[in-house]
Amino acid sequence: MALDFVQWFIIAILLITPILYELSNTFKYLAKFALFYSIVMVSAFIIIFPALLRPKDVNNYKYTAWVVNNLMSIFGIKREVRNREYLESDKPFIVVCNHQSSLDVIGMFDIWPDRCTVLVKRELMYAGPFGLASWLCGTVYIDRFDPEKSKNTMTKTAQHIKENNLKLYVYPEGTRNHEGALLPFKKGAFHLAVQAQVPLIPVVFSSYSDFYSKKDKRFGTGKFIVTVLPPVSTEGLASEHVTELTERIRKQMLEVFNETSLEMTQSKYANGLK
Repeated sequence: MALDFVQWFIIAILLITPILYELSNTFKYLAKFALFYSIVMVSAFIIIFPALLRPKDVNNYKYTAWVVNNLMSIFGIKREVRNREYLESDKPFIVVCNHQSSLDVIGMFDIWPDRCTVLVKRELMYAGPFGLASWLCGTVYIDRFDPEKSKNTMTKTAQHIKENNLKLYVYPEGTRNHEGALLPFKKGAFHLAVQAQVPLIPVVFSSYSDFYSKKDKRFGTGKFIVTVLPPVSTEGLASEHVTELTERIRKQMLEVFNETSLEMTQSKYANGLK
């Protein structure tokens, strides 16, 4: 009797799930994000084994980029990358990119430079297989709640990227922004670039509104534009120049964000009329 109930329960779930998926945007949104995070964890688990052969080596991120680029393709999110050549330098630099969602990893690993690592919040170190994989890839962790530790991390990182000819990927907004536009930038990445005397390369992802909205619980297929802007030199700059540098780059990125987001909206509208 119990077995019959279990069997009927499984059958009911299998029948109801595709119906809910098609009829409910909220269910589709939650189901796709459950799949997304499952892929993230599976990817991390896969990466752990080859990364164990050379722990804390940023070159392990090549495995991550390959796995993510292949597995994430199932979501049908396309990218148009502009000016990728700016990221092909063999010298150290710091990438600053706007941060809209966890989905940013799709675009991030599409443009991932050689010998690059990423700056993330320290809490992610303890996120199961993801935390272990990121540690093995030489990720830089920062304690957002301890300014003194954060400052020390930045000082060591400046020296590290300079001495080892590394690139660093940073989200200067400090948190995900689901509402469009750009949040005010934190100055850490810019202090770091000035301290290390390495260029900053701004990267702008256009709005995801074509296919994603946390507020409306919408997660579909679509496209966004990735614009890589020319390197901004920090040579000769000092700490007193950081505020102006931060605001100048944010203004430039915001202009590109608005332009490319409008371009995507107009393109979608034009295609809809065909």
